[in-house]
Amino acid sequence: MDRCIERAIAELALTQLSHITQKQLRQLGVSAKVARRLVDTGRLVPVGRATFRMGGVPPSFEGLVMAACLDTGGVVSHRTACRLHGLGPKRWIRGPIEVTRLKRERHGPSPLARVHTTTELGPDDLVVVRGIASTSVARTLLGLAGLVPEVRPDEVRGVVDAAVRAGLASDKWLWWRLEQLRCKGRNGVSLLEAILSDRAKRGRTESWLEVEFLDLLDAVGFPRPEVQRRVAHRGAFVARVDFFYAPKLVIEVSGREGHVTDEERAADAIRLNALQAEGYTVIEFTYEQIVRQPELVLAAVAQHLSLAARR
Repeated sequence: MDRCIERAIAELALTQLSHITQKQLRQLGVSAKVARRLVDTGRLVPVGRATFRMGGVPPSFEGLVMAACLDTGGVVSHRTACRLHGLGPKRWIRGPIEVTRLKRERHGPSPLARVHTTTELGPDDLVVVRGIASTSVARTLLGLAGLVPEVRPDEVRGVVDAAVRAGLASDKWLWWRLEQLRCKGRNGVSLLEAILSDRAKRGRTESWLEVEFLDLLDAVGFPRPEVQRRVAHRGAFVARVDFFYAPKLVIEVSGREGHVTDEERAADAIRLNALQAEGYTVIEFTYEQIVRQPELVLAAVAQHLSLAARR
């Protein structure tokens, strides 16, 4: 085979995480006979329906995702896009690769991916993550919402919360994109709108456990506390607390990991002492209490709210 063609194959594959398609080989002047010889000699490794990986390159998650995109003519979307963006529960890692392509595109089925189709995929819906074309965070979230009940609504809400916490999205931007993507019959719009509306009422939370605690309060009709309240004394910062009820009731929630190092425990003690010195009542609930003993949590909150009201 001509060395110029060999170099062209390598250069093109390099831009696609060491992958190339059958169609691209033809465009470079590689006949079907030569392509078979490249496969027989191990210089190309078949991946999927009509895609090859360069010989000697070990398989990887990113490479397989790129191959799935090339094999289907789509872009990474839904749960796979979440993984690329660093979002979503760990159990999604074991699921199939998901891509989205335009309905008008002609591509055969691929064993590499689950294919979703859409009538519209604009520039604002597309980003490149680690060299792979993917749906944007906003379009990914809308796609996830459209998978309910296959994906649970609380999982979609968790991904929205995580995306905002990580700085990959903002509520204002998500509302703007939702309005642009809204159209009759588009799946996921109602759920994503409900999640954003609930976030607006709930305030800015920092973890799944904080959301779970607020849901407990809502379930029994307790008033909602301020979320992520900044506590100051004479203008000087004292602490940022998970939840706050006027006049001076602070509620903290701690996850399974908690603060376990000596430095973290020392910082927690200093923070607690500073709040108590300013007259704040501080109560704390653990993951196990919120998840496994919600009635005890609610009873404690009710007791302290009653005490605060009497004062």
